[in-house]
Amino acid sequence: MQEFVAEEVNPVINYFEDNYIGRLRSRGRDNPTFAITSWNVHNRLRDGLPRTNNHIEGWHRKLQASITSSHPNIWKFIDVLKKEQALVDVEINQILGGHKPPKQRKIYSQITERLNNLVEAYENRNILDFLRGIAHNLTV
Repeated sequence: MQEFVAEEVNPVINYFEDNYIGRLRSRGRDNPTFAITSWNVHNRLRDGLPRTNNHIEGWHRKLQASITSSHPNIWKFIDVLKKEQALVDVEINQILGGHKPPKQRKIYSQITERLNNLVEAYENRNILDFLRGIAHNLTV
């Protein structure tokens, strides 16, 4: 396929082959730098799990904001962790009590719904059409 591609995109193709899909050799593909299971979110979408770790980054920002000094001592850090754990316990009890978890922002829930539709129709689609659909949702 590379022989039909403009020379300018070869570095991009090489990058993806080396890092994400493995370079094609006569005996098959080499192992990529990053295992497919570490970056592919197809199964995560199918199972209703988060696609990204943005929620973890948000938690880190919140934790950092709770620590008011740049170099807290261990006791201050433990105190902040205890307060955070108490908040998590309240959220868990609310969910166990029938409350719904906080809603995802509308734009992200719409993207998730579109991606779920693409994943559900994966078997019935041409691979290029599937990839175009995924790419459309990455540019939103």
